[in-house]
Amino acid sequence: MAYCLVNEKVSLQIHRWLHPKYWGLWLFFGLQRLSTLLPLSAIEAPGAFIGWLYYKLVPSRRRIARINIQQAFPEYSAAQIENLNRAHFKNLGISVFEMGIAWWASNNYLRKNCRVEGQEHLEQALAKGKGVILLTGHFSTLEMGGALMSLYTPLHSVYKRAHNPMFDTFMLHYRSKRLKKLIANTNVREFVKGLRDGYATWYAPDQDFTQHVVFAPFLGGMATTLISTAKVAAMTGASVVPFYPQRLDKGRGYKLVILPALEDFPSGDQYQDAVKINQALEEMVRRNPEQYAWVHKRFKTQPPGMPSIY
Repeated sequence: MAYCLVNEKVSLQIHRWLHPKYWGLWLFFGLQRLSTLLPLSAIEAPGAFIGWLYYKLVPSRRRIARINIQQAFPEYSAAQIENLNRAHFKNLGISVFEMGIAWWASNNYLRKNCRVEGQEHLEQALAKGKGVILLTGHFSTLEMGGALMSLYTPLHSVYKRAHNPMFDTFMLHYRSKRLKKLIANTNVREFVKGLRDGYATWYAPDQDFTQHVVFAPFLGGMATTLISTAKVAAMTGASVVPFYPQRLDKGRGYKLVILPALEDFPSGDQYQDAVKINQALEEMVRRNPEQYAWVHKRFKTQPPGMPSIY
């Protein structure tokens, strides 16, 4: 099923999720809801504990993250790699509670706890009237990033379905409260239409895909990189504006960092355009490495003849 939601809310269909197999998720959502009653500084410790449990109990993900970090930072010592890995899992744990804030907190609450750096880059790109592709990566602040960006511009978002149907329904429901339109990642027509109508669209292409890709350098390795970013930009004339949301220490809120639009993009050369996209994403990761999602098998698919690093 492909979603494209315009100014409508997704029904939670509560009766569908009463089976005991969903009780754990109900507990998860309940804890998230309670977190909205606490100051931001109060979610850091329990979040860090959840991240520590994840680090200890899921060695396969700990190993994937370590391999990714080692490749991205070959100059790091074993101790530095371990420290970054642990900090990364801590931030993943904090994001569990943070998702509840992104879903349930008021706009006033979010505004009070957010400062923006580089808002002029977004405004300049929107002023052209051809839409903006808001390029970002899979940071642990991903959910919060969409909520915060929606405060500053009517926002569309390219959406990938979650595997768990209950989680997928809840995520759609609460995202649709803040976003103007949710677009399935296979629905290129609606992606293009929104840009031609002048809207900004949240887009995070930094995952391992196997179709419509070229191989390009990324974080020390070769990664499959979607050619759709450049194709859609060429079709619409949309600017590509990188941004990332940064979680500040000790409950001091968030910083939304908006960078200048990519220059001379698209170029018409699929490989060079993929390189430029990955360079923009890599710059954001290196600015904020503790909050990037290193647990993803970003380099699972490799060029013919090259083995997976995992």
